[in-house]
Amino acid sequence: MFSKVDTVHMCVTDLKKSTQWYVEVLEFEQVFDSGKYVVFQIGQGDSTLTVQEGEVRPSSIKPILFSDALEESRLKLVEKDVKVGEIKEDGGVTFFEFWDLDGNGFEACQYITF
Repeated sequence: MFSKVDTVHMCVTDLKKSTQWYVEVLEFEQVFDSGKYVVFQIGQGDSTLTVQEGEVRPSSIKPILFSDALEESRLKLVEKDVKVGEIKEDGGVTFFEFWDLDGNGFEACQYITF
């Protein structure tokens, strides 16, 4: 029925400020700006992240981003004053949570190789 996740959509309180944050802090590539929403390409994947100004509501949904260098990625976010959680391990995966300017949650993960 479906072939892929096309985009993850999030609301932010200030589109311009958030766009700058996603580009500078998370190093996402901005690929489209409609003036009402902005679309980012994340690394080499096909799925995108779309942010739009609107009411930010708590959500149980959070994008999970993959990193080949999880500890370094976490330290980079800490250096950029991003709110981040501690690295945890669960069944062959290490991960940590972090939040954007509006409290939208993300998770970063890396597979454990033996």
